[in-house]
Amino acid sequence: MKKPIKIISLSKYPRVFNVDTPFWADLHHYYDINTRGTNMAEFNLICSRRDLKIWTRMSMKPHRGWKVADAKKYFNIKGRGDSLLAEFMKVWDEYYDLKKELTDAIDGGYQIELTT
Repeated sequence: MKKPIKIISLSKYPRVFNVDTPFWADLHHYYDINTRGTNMAEFNLICSRRDLKIWTRMSMKPHRGWKVADAKKYFNIKGRGDSLLAEFMKVWDEYYDLKKELTDAIDGGYQIELTT
C-alpha cells in the first residue's frame, strides 16, 4: 500500500532554508556521539544558543577561541547584543518548527516531499 504524501514547503522557513549558509550545508552531516548520529547543524545551533546567551547577558566570551562573527556568518544573522540574540532565536524557532512538522509527518505514516 502506498503511503500518503505530505508536502512541506521550505519557503515557510526562510532562515533555515538559506542555501548560502554553512548551517544549511551542515544539515546533511552528522557527528558520531554515543553510537548515535547527531546532526551537526542542530549541535551547532544548541551550542550557539548557549554561547550567544553568555555573550549577550554577561558580556563574556564563552571560550578563548569564540568569535561572535563566526556565529553571525554561520547562521547569516546580523545585529548586536539583544537584537543579535533575537535574530538567532528566530532561526532557532524556525528550525524546531520545521523539525516538528517533519517528525509529525513521519509519525503519521506520510511520505515527505519537500518543495521550495
